[in-house]
Order: sequence, then C-alpha cells, then structure tokens
Amino acid sequence: MNFDIVKRQIEQEYIKIYGDTRQDDIWSLEICVEIFNYYYQRYYETFGVNHPHLSNKSVSHIILNLPYCDSEYHGECYDLEPEDYPPIIDAYFKQHFSYCNYSISHFMSGEIRMLRFYETLY
Repeated sequence: MNFDIVKRQIEQEYIKIYGDTRQDDIWSLEICVEIFNYYYQRYYETFGVNHPHLSNKSVSHIILNLPYCDSEYHGECYDLEPEDYPPIIDAYFKQHFSYCNYSISHFMSGEIRMLRFYETLY
C-alpha cells in the first residue's frame, strides 16, 4: 500500500482548514495522518486491496471530526483521544455491515464510532 498520495492529500486539506501554524486546541497534522494510516492499513489487511480514494471534501470532513463523536439520538458529544482510535478501528472491522464498503467515511458517519468506543470500554 502506497500511503504517500493519501498523506499529501491529508496535509493539503489540513493546511486549508487550520493553516500552517500550530494551535494547542486542535490535533496535530501528524496525529491525523497516523489515524488515517492506521485505518488504511487495517482496511488493506482486512480486504487485501487499497482503500478507495476520497474526495478532498471527505478528507476535510474527517479531519474536522476526528477529535469527537456525537450521538444524533442522545444529543451527546464525546471527546476522543488519538489513542482511542486503534481499538475503535479494530472493533469496527469486526462488525458485519450489509451493503457497506467499510470506507473511513462510513466509519466516521452517524454513531458508528461512538458505538465502537462503548464496545472498547467493556
């Protein structure tokens, strides 16, 4: 898997969102890249193919939403930490979803991360 192209896309979108100055209240570019890379590695290990290409808009949306997940039904928002992601991602790939391509976009949608986070707590 060649992650360099994806990494450049993440870097470009991150800079569009946050600029190139470091702010303490947002996750670093390196952390965002690490999470994408972990997800893409697990995707490849699970399916034996590279993750589908994402639009710049999708990458930006994911970057903005990595630090938290919210519940549409319960009106709650949970802050996540970078170290929360590997077990959440691993739990996600153990799920069976009908008619799903297991894209990181699906992983980031709805309450999927929140439910996987709860699973990793117990």
